[in-house]
Amino acid sequence: MIDLVDCVSLNRLEAMRGDPAWVIVSITDTDKSDARVPDGFGPVLRLKFDDLDADAMAQGSQGVPFTQKDARLVMAFLDEMHDHPGYAGVLVHCEAGRSRSAAIAILISALYGGKFAHERRVDGWNDLVLRMLESTAGKRVVRPQGMVVVPGTRLSCADA
Repeated sequence: MIDLVDCVSLNRLEAMRGDPAWVIVSITDTDKSDARVPDGFGPVLRLKFDDLDADAMAQGSQGVPFTQKDARLVMAFLDEMHDHPGYAGVLVHCEAGRSRSAAIAILISALYGGKFAHERRVDGWNDLVLRMLESTAGKRVVRPQGMVVVPGTRLSCADA
């Protein structure tokens, strides 16, 4: 059951100690090596896509965006982890811990009921990532208000 969610930067993840009750969604840029996830964590879903949103793509930014295939992989992983009684939290990381990872953490909180484990700045979430996840899940997430979520915050879904 997913009780907790957190989103962190790559540097913070690599400095952490593993906890087998936490599973990882690891997001790296397409031109970078996979993150060094510390030993001791639960299962890891590794994704490679660049931090692009609809505006950046419309302006001709180069890179590999988040796709529907990525969204399906995320949802399948989360569904499997949610059904497993040994996993209590999902830790999502990207380069800065505020855009791609925040979008996925927001969805986890709203769809699976995970509470944010720590205060996190989430105002820079990647809306393309969040919209594709919503489309895959068939749910619309109520966006957080303000720049920061505090520990214990649980987001919700609106009527689709």
